[in-house]
Amino acid sequence: MNKTLTHRSFYIFSLVLLITTLSSFYLVQEDEDIISLTRLQENQFTTENIVATTSNEGLSIFIKKGEKGEIIFYPNEDYWDITTHKFISIELQNNSTEIVRFDPVISYDNPRRKIGNSKKHKLTNKHIGFINPKETLVYNCVLIRDKVTVDDYPQAQEFPGMKGIPGGVILNFAGVDAKHIKGIKIEFPSQEFEQKLMLKRIFKHKNALPELYTKDKTSFFPFINKYGQYKHGEWAGKITNDEQFKEAIDKEALAFKKYTGSKEWNQYGGFSAGPRYEATGSFRTQKINNKWWLIDPTGHLFWSTGINGAGKLSVSTPINKREHFFEGLPNKDSEEGKRFYKKGSYNHGAANLYRKYGENSELKYTEISLQRMKNWGLNTLGGWSVENINEFEESKRLPYTVIIHETSPEINDKFPDVFDPQWEINLEEKLKKKLYGKGNDPFLFGIYINNEIHWGTPNSIASNVLSKGKLSYAKQEYIHVLREKLKTIEAFNALVGTTFESWKELAITHVDKKDVKWSLLEETNTKYYTLMCETYFQISKKLVSKYAPNKMYIGCRWHGNHKNGINTKVGAKYLDLLSFNAYENEVEFYPHPSKEIDKPFIISEFNFGALDAGKFFTGLGYASTQRNRGEKYVNFVQGALRNPKCVGVHWFMWANSTTAGKGNGENANCGVVSMTDQIYYELVGYMRKINYHIYNYRTGVEL
Repeated sequence: MNKTLTHRSFYIFSLVLLITTLSSFYLVQEDEDIISLTRLQENQFTTENIVATTSNEGLSIFIKKGEKGEIIFYPNEDYWDITTHKFISIELQNNSTEIVRFDPVISYDNPRRKIGNSKKHKLTNKHIGFINPKETLVYNCVLIRDKVTVDDYPQAQEFPGMKGIPGGVILNFAGVDAKHIKGIKIEFPSQEFEQKLMLKRIFKHKNALPELYTKDKTSFFPFINKYGQYKHGEWAGKITNDEQFKEAIDKEALAFKKYTGSKEWNQYGGFSAGPRYEATGSFRTQKINNKWWLIDPTGHLFWSTGINGAGKLSVSTPINKREHFFEGLPNKDSEEGKRFYKKGSYNHGAANLYRKYGENSELKYTEISLQRMKNWGLNTLGGWSVENINEFEESKRLPYTVIIHETSPEINDKFPDVFDPQWEINLEEKLKKKLYGKGNDPFLFGIYINNEIHWGTPNSIASNVLSKGKLSYAKQEYIHVLREKLKTIEAFNALVGTTFESWKELAITHVDKKDVKWSLLEETNTKYYTLMCETYFQISKKLVSKYAPNKMYIGCRWHGNHKNGINTKVGAKYLDLLSFNAYENEVEFYPHPSKEIDKPFIISEFNFGALDAGKFFTGLGYASTQRNRGEKYVNFVQGALRNPKCVGVHWFMWANSTTAGKGNGENANCGVVSMTDQIYYELVGYMRKINYHIYNYRTGVEL
C-alpha cells in the first residue's frame, strides 16, 4: 500500500468533510424567525397573568399592575436547532410609561451529557433585560455552549486555546446544547404600573461564523492586529493607530473633571455622613439593626464596591503554534520583543500601556487606576490587584487586598495536605514576604488565602487519600481516624469488603477507589473531612493574625459546587468575612452562607460580558450588549445591598482577557477596560449611577 497516497487521500477526505460540514453555516440567513408571532397556534404558547393578543405587528402583551406575568413558547417539533447562529434574540417594544424588566429563560436538553429531558434535570439559561418607555429593543440571549457539543462547530479545531471563537460561538466546560432548545419563557416581574408591550419577533440572530471566514479563509488569517484586537470587526473604542491613545487620554481628562467621585465617601470610601462606631484603625465587621456592615478604620460604615486585577493591564497570549493568528508582532530579538515576549507568550496589554504612557508605564498606570476607581465609585482593590498601595501617598490610596497562594504539597486539586508541616512552613514564608510593610497599614482591607479550592466531599477526599500508594501525612491522619473509630483492621475489612492484613499494609497500599464501599464509611469520612477543614482554617487564621494583626482574614473565594455545609460552617469560625466567587444574575437571596451561619460575606468575583465589542467570549456572566452589562451591574449591586449579610461585591476583572485566549483559553469581555486600555464608558456610567449612592440606598431611613 502506498502510505503517502493514503495520507494524502485521508487529508483530502478530511478537508472535504470539513467543508461539507461548514456549508450548513455558509448558507444560513443572518436572521431567521423561529416562531411566527402573527400566526400563533394555541399549542405553541402558554401564558400566566398575561393578556396576549396577536396582530400584524406581533403579540400584544398586557399585565395588570402588581402582577407577575410569564409567557412560554414551544417549538412545533421536539426542539429548535440554533447551532448555526450566535443568539436567540427577542425584539420587544415597550408601550408602558416606565422601564420594564423582562427575563428571557431558554430551556434545553443536553443528551450528550445524558442530562435534561426530565423534570428532575430541568436545564435553563436565564437572562435579564430592561427596556425604556416607548423603546423598541433587540435583546440577544447569549448561549454559552457546552464543550461536549464541540462536534456541532467544526470550525473550533482551527482556533485552539480559545473558549470563544470568531463569530461568537462560546464553548465552555458546561452550558447549552444549542441543538436541543425546547422552549423560551419570558418572565415579567410585578411592577407598580400596567405593563404594555409588543413582542415583535423571536429569531435566530447573527451567523455563527464570520462572513469573511466562510468566503475566503486565506484573507481571514491573521485575524488579530498588532494591538491584540480582532482585525475584522468595528466597534466604538477600537484602536487603529497610535495617535488614538493620546485622544483617549484627553477624553478621560474631561471625564475626571466632570465626575469627581461620590459625595458620600470619606478617604477610605466609607460613609462620611453616617453614624460613627468604634474606630480600631483597621477594617472590621459589625452587625447593626439586623444588617451586617463593614466598619472602616475611622469607625464609619463601609460597603465594598471592588474590582479584581485593579491597576493591571498584563494581557498575555500564547503565540507558539498559533503564529498565523497575529499580525504586526515584533521580532523576538528586537528591543520591543525582549520587553514583551515571555515563555512563548506576547503581552499585548503591556505593549499597549507602553505605547500610551511611555517609560515607567506600569507605575504611572497604578496612579491613574486609583484615580479612575474613585471616579467610577469603586472603593476596594480586590484579588489579583496591585498590592503596593502602601507605597503611595495617603491621599491617593484606596483599601486593597492581598492574596496568597499556597497548596503545596497538594492532596487534591488546588487543596493542600494541611497535615503536612511543610505546607504551614510554605504558607508562613509567603505571608511574611507578601505582608512586609503592610501588616499595620490601615488601608489593608483583608487577606485572601488561596482561590477556588477544589474541596471535594468527605467520601471523595477519603478515597483520594487512600488511593495514594505511599504514606502521606494526610493518609496517616486518615488511618488514625479510622483506627479510632473501628479499632481493628478486621473491622475495617468487614465493613468495606477489603482483605488487608494490617493497618500498615493499608498505609502503604494504593487502594483502588472502586474496591471500597465508601457509603459505609460516610460518618468516619465526615469526621476526617471536618478535621481537615478545621486544620486548614485554624493554621491560616493563626498566621494571618501573626503577620497582619487586627486585619481581616477574608477567606478562600469559594466557587461553584465546591462550597458545602461543612467547609463553610467550619470556615465561618475562623474567617472575619466569607468570600464567594458567584457568577449569578442576582444575589439578593443568595443561599450562602446558610441561615444558621450568622456571618457577613462578600462576592469576590462576578461579571457580565457581551459580544458587541470585538470579543468572542462573554465570561461566565453574560449580557446582551455593553448597555445591558451596565444594567445588570446596577441590578446586581442593588440586590446585594438589600441582602443583610452581604457587605460588598467585587467585579472580575479590570481588563479584558486576550482576544486569542490566555493559557486556559479565556478570552472574555470581562473588563471595565479593553486590552488597549479603552474604557467601556457605557458600563462605567452605570457603575457611577449606583456606586455613588450605595450608602443612601442601603441605609434609606434606617439610620
